[in-house]
Amino acid sequence: MPQRIRNLPLPLVVTFVLAVLAVLALTLGRTPQLPPLPNQNGYDDFIKAGKAVPENVSDFQTLDHASLRDLVTTNAESLRLLRVGLTRPCVMPMNPLLTNAAGMLSQWADMKRLVRLLAAEGRLRELDGLPADAARSYTDAIRFGNEMSRGGVLITRLVGIACESIGCRALAGVMPKLGRDDARVVLAELERVDAGRVTWAEVRQDELYFCSHQSGGHFNPIIWAVARWQTRQTMEGTETKHKIIMAHERLLAAELALRCYQSEQGHPPARLDDLVTNYLSGVPQDPFTGQRLIYRPQSTNWLLYSVGPDGVDDGGRPAPRGSPLKGDILFDSSW
Repeated sequence: MPQRIRNLPLPLVVTFVLAVLAVLALTLGRTPQLPPLPNQNGYDDFIKAGKAVPENVSDFQTLDHASLRDLVTTNAESLRLLRVGLTRPCVMPMNPLLTNAAGMLSQWADMKRLVRLLAAEGRLRELDGLPADAARSYTDAIRFGNEMSRGGVLITRLVGIACESIGCRALAGVMPKLGRDDARVVLAELERVDAGRVTWAEVRQDELYFCSHQSGGHFNPIIWAVARWQTRQTMEGTETKHKIIMAHERLLAAELALRCYQSEQGHPPARLDDLVTNYLSGVPQDPFTGQRLIYRPQSTNWLLYSVGPDGVDDGGRPAPRGSPLKGDILFDSSW
């Protein structure tokens, strides 16, 4: 308890605490309202697409060229439906989660199969010598992970982050093969995803709606305090992962823009501002600080990074494997 409060008379402290609990009862005791679902909801297309994908998509990385082509061809309709969904507003309906939370597990498993199908399509395009087409598959995977998260709760966002990570890793690997014109197309798509990103505030609001509904809309300050304490670590961990994937995608965009600049100018830019207009609509921000990503040109190369979850600038020293909460986050083709 802060020193100023400890020095107050006990009756005044009790009155203060009761007033806070009363405010909480008024604000948290009511189930918040959610906006109406889109008339043509892209999430419905995702569900249809996911149900048609076979169980064995997870082995796509080990398939030979012919088997990979068969997998992608067989699931052409699922890929079509997925992309139809990406053209529409997407919001996960909350009612199925409220009435049958266990049943949602299979739906989220379907979403993971869908993103693996996109990654399989991208790998096939790489094997066919079509890196630009592969990059489009991978950016679709990133966008899909973001869109399927919209309207969902914590676990939905975790599934979406996993989907985005698959797209990020694959896109980072194919980036060196992209020509300048193709790179510009990818840059535009990454910026489009970032501009329409599901915010952490949205995730928290939807989680609050779910929790409030589960409690029947009745506020009990003791139960509320215990629940907050129990879920705090999960909330903080999910928020950190949300910011990490944001950092990865913004580093991808900045790295791609830097490579385009160097290819055209013969040297890296003096500062990230030099990328604006011709390559980027704005300087990418570090989600952990709200400031610009850190950039330092170094002769014919550069150092580009986010300070990472600890908020400390370690001079570009990367976070060790298995311990992502310390050190900086750099672009890495092996994400």
